[in-house]
Amino acid sequence: MTGHRLDQETAERLLSGPGDGPVPGPAPLVALLIAIRAAANPAELRGEPAAMSAYRAGMSRSAPPGGPTSADPSDQQSG
Repeated sequence: MTGHRLDQETAERLLSGPGDGPVPGPAPLVALLIAIRAAANPAELRGEPAAMSAYRAGMSRSAPPGGPTSADPSDQQSG
């Protein structure tokens, strides 16, 4: 870890997007933030529907029966 520290003003400038002139801060962080703010290329999104379907299928298989709060008796509805 290189120990770079950002003050609040620099952090806000980095997160708000490109402005006038160079953005101060660690070069790898600046490059990353610029890259993630860019619009997606259509080729990058080509597999999104399949990826989302696989994610949903995996999540439904890993969910505990009855939902995440079924072990808490206070969450059970009385009939």
